[in-house]
Amino acid sequence: MPERGPDFGRTSGAADARAGAAGARAGASPLLTVAGVSKRFRGLLAVADASIDVRAGEIVALIGPNGAGKTTLFNLIAGSLAPDSGSVRFAGREIAGERADRVCAAGIGRTFQLVKPFADMSVIENAMVGGFRGTADRERARDRAARALQALDMWTLRDRPASSLTLPDRKRLEVARALATEPTMLLLDEVMAGLRPTETDLMVAAFRKLNADHGITILLIEHVMRAVMALAQRVYVLHHGQIIAQGTPQQVTRDPRVLESYLGSGGVH
Repeated sequence: MPERGPDFGRTSGAADARAGAAGARAGASPLLTVAGVSKRFRGLLAVADASIDVRAGEIVALIGPNGAGKTTLFNLIAGSLAPDSGSVRFAGREIAGERADRVCAAGIGRTFQLVKPFADMSVIENAMVGGFRGTADRERARDRAARALQALDMWTLRDRPASSLTLPDRKRLEVARALATEPTMLLLDEVMAGLRPTETDLMVAAFRKLNADHGITILLIEHVMRAVMALAQRVYVLHHGQIIAQGTPQQVTRDPRVLESYLGSGGVH
C-alpha cells in the first residue's frame, strides 16, 4: 500500500490541467468555462445556450428538475457528446467535441448515474480500470487505484468482490474509479441519489476531504439538497436546458424562479 497520501495530478496527461489550475488560482481565468453551449436531439433542445464556469479548487453544483438537461451538459463537457454550438474550455484549452478519452487525459474524471461495477472483479481491480488511463503498466494502475481507495476510506475493502458491496460502497467505488484517472476536476453525476441522510453525510465529508486535502475541483449534479447546501460554494440551476439562476446555495434557494421550477413553492426545509 502506498505510504504517502494520494496525489492525483502527477501524470503528464494532467500537465495542462495543473497549469490551468495554477493560473485560475492566480485569478487568470476559470479552470472550466462553458460558454453558450447548445445541444439538440431532433426536435428536442436539450441544452440551450448554457454558460457556466468553475474556478480551480471550487465545489460547484448543477441542479434542476428531471429532464432539465443536466446530464446532457455533463456529457458535453466530458466528451460523450459534441455540442451543436458553443465553447467548452478546460485549463485554457478548447475541448468541445473532443473524444472522452482525451478529455479524461486532460484532467476531467467523471462518474455516471447508473452505478455498474464489474461484479466478478475485486474492488481494487474495479478501481484499476480508471488507473489504466494513459498507461498499460499494471503496477502503475494499481498504485493509482490504491491511492484513490485510500482517499475514499475503501482500502480495507480492496480485495472484496464488487458484487458484495452495499449501495453506498458501490457509489464510492464509482468515485474511486474516476479518481484513479488522476483528475484535476471531478464531474459527479448524482452520486448521493438513494442514500440515507447519514450515508449522504459520509459522502459529503469524503468530497470535502478530496477538495481540501488534495485540491480536486468538483462539479456535481445533485438532487439531494442536503448535500448541495453542505458542499457547494456556488450553484447553477438548469431548467428546460437553460441556466435560470446562479449564486450561493442560499441565494438560489430563495430565487422565485427556482422555487417555482424545481424546489416547489415551500422552498427548502
